[in-house]
Amino acid sequence: MTLFTQTLSISLLLIVPMLALAQHDHHETHGSHSALDHPEAHMHHPAQEQPEQTDAEGPAEMTTTAEIEAALADGGKPVVAEVLGVVCDFCATAMNKIFGAREEVAAVYVDLDTKALNLVLRPEYDLDDSTIEMLAVQAGYRIAAIHRNPAIAAR
Repeated sequence: MTLFTQTLSISLLLIVPMLALAQHDHHETHGSHSALDHPEAHMHHPAQEQPEQTDAEGPAEMTTTAEIEAALADGGKPVVAEVLGVVCDFCATAMNKIFGAREEVAAVYVDLDTKALNLVLRPEYDLDDSTIEMLAVQAGYRIAAIHRNPAIAAR
């Protein structure tokens, strides 16, 4: 191996991980916040985590807000998605922006304490699990589980 080839190989080994990190850098979208502010919490890239996907009817609880309660009162369908790596207000803003723009979504709230995406779907619409997962990836996150049991709206 020539010196040039060795140098090129080493450079690529150093640059590729930096490019992956830069892809998720919140700096351009969210002011001065970046993945470097708390790197241990921002390990939610699709290439870095491969969570087991499960559709669950389990014990998840929905965090309610006035907007969520109103959407549920109008007959909306509750959905709680467990999100990997959502830790700060900028994370929540990214999720709110992506999901809030969807016509299927009547209300959205990201609970940083429970790391859950709380959605209420309009009664006349549905959002399948694969679409929720795809939208979460667009926001920079992965979904660990999705809960659709109507009892989750009790919290």
